[in-house]
Amino acid sequence: MSDCHFTKTVRRAAIGCSLLFAAAAGHAVECGMAQAFKQPDGNAKTGFTPVWSDRDAKALFFVEALNVNTDGTRRSYSVDDFWGEEKALNNLCNAMSDACAGLDKEGLRQRRLLTQKAFAAGWPADLTAQTKISPAIIPFVAGKPCPPVDGFLVSATALHKPNVADACDIGNYADALVTPALVLPKNPGKNTLSEFAKRNAKVGDLAVALVPGGSAPVFAVVGDTGPAKELGEGSVALNGKLFGKNAPPANYQEVRGKGKYKGKAWTVPQAMVLIFPASRDSADPYMTPERIDAAAKQRFDDWGGLERLSACAAAYGR
Repeated sequence: MSDCHFTKTVRRAAIGCSLLFAAAAGHAVECGMAQAFKQPDGNAKTGFTPVWSDRDAKALFFVEALNVNTDGTRRSYSVDDFWGEEKALNNLCNAMSDACAGLDKEGLRQRRLLTQKAFAAGWPADLTAQTKISPAIIPFVAGKPCPPVDGFLVSATALHKPNVADACDIGNYADALVTPALVLPKNPGKNTLSEFAKRNAKVGDLAVALVPGGSAPVFAVVGDTGPAKELGEGSVALNGKLFGKNAPPANYQEVRGKGKYKGKAWTVPQAMVLIFPASRDSADPYMTPERIDAAAKQRFDDWGGLERLSACAAAYGR
């Protein structure tokens, strides 16, 4: 008799039970993983997300919602379509060092106008500094954001082709519309490693994601880093595959499920995520779905595949 009804939370019960019954049809498989650390996570209700590891840290496992990362696409941020109401997939505030936090309606309007003024003037240093556009997201050359490509600002990803000569060449980066990718927390300080990095999980590593109740894992790569105290973000391509979507979102309004797109947001409510530390190929990074699928599937199968993931999901849910 299943003990699914006695799990600690409804959230974890859904995770555990959805795969527990799938595993019951076959022979018993042990998870062989245990909690390694609690990741500070502003996206989690408790403020932390448990991350599990096997004995040799060859795999890391957690369950979390996946917000949407749009970086590296050819229509992520637009100065004209500042809020992503037409074709841009993101709100330009999300490419700013302060993310426009704390600004009221008028403050947000002024930030938009300031940014558009700086752009129209050719990005003079004083105005550009006031926009707070982050060079870590929008690459800068000679103190200015890269020239727009097809009307959209270039946005970078930590995963990129090796030996990048031109930071403004968007072809160097992992396209969030094409590459199924995850975001991991960056190191909290210059000389302080994140708990993921301590276990050698870094940009370029292979990964697997699966929604509770799903039977088709999506193979991915760690494509970017995000805030040190947040976890749970996937590229447009990854989240789209997890949802089974066949077309990209129209704009940021659809990404967030706002207005006429209510109920159609691209945020995945829950996903089981498995990362394989030290699986990256630094000389020839995994950036195409074809290479990612082949390499990550092999890692996943060798690790134990769906049966072992089912066992881990059931154990994690208790």
